[in-house]
Amino acid sequence: MYTHPKFARRGVGRLILRLCEAAAAVEGFTRVQLMATLSGEPLYKACGYREIERTTAAPVGGVVVPLILMGKAVSGSSG
Repeated sequence: MYTHPKFARRGVGRLILRLCEAAAAVEGFTRVQLMATLSGEPLYKACGYREIERTTAAPVGGVVVPLILMGKAVSGSSG
């Protein structure tokens, strides 16, 4: 997910992330993973995600994007 710059730092990304985690927990998942961009890494760390592996996306038009595979345990509660 990406948040439009006009809406950055207003809790939109954190809300979407919390809702996704809660939905995964309701479906029985105990762990979630995501690919973070470098700009998203601080948000995910603040939300309890931990780095698993650093990698890059396949180059598109010669541009290589660094990514971080991150994961977090989830439970039946959304807290």
